[in-house]
Amino acid sequence: MICYEKSSLNAAAVAAQSVAANAFVSFPINNLLTGVAIKHPAGSSSVSLIRGLYLVSVNADVIPAAAGNVGLQLLSTTESTSSVINGAESVVTGAADTAVNVSFTTLIRVRPSCCAVNNTTSLQVQATAAATINRAAISVVKLA
Repeated sequence: MICYEKSSLNAAAVAAQSVAANAFVSFPINNLLTGVAIKHPAGSSSVSLIRGLYLVSVNADVIPAAAGNVGLQLLSTTESTSSVINGAESVVTGAADTAVNVSFTTLIRVRPSCCAVNNTTSLQVQATAAATINRAAISVVKLA
């Protein structure tokens, strides 16, 4: 009998962490990590994905260091490219030292790799401005 468990991840950062503008949020706790298609060492800011279709959700309380726009966005990196995923972002106008909740959900497709191209994809949650991040969570589920 062969057992199959769908790849999924739920990682969190319970304690507050201060991040600079364009810095990445780390997730020290893996509440759930199953299957073989998703890799996340606890404490890392990076989630690695192999080929497939994934549902990704991010949620956090963000306290801006200064009044103005602040938020989170999802950065995708492969061997050859790095870019913010369109629509995978949440930006709000906040007052300094006042918590605001930001969240977003998106679909990610990772193309198959071949001998000439490694399409393994790394995802990172990036702050758009200097802030303190509280109760951050990322969930990734392989759909296909």
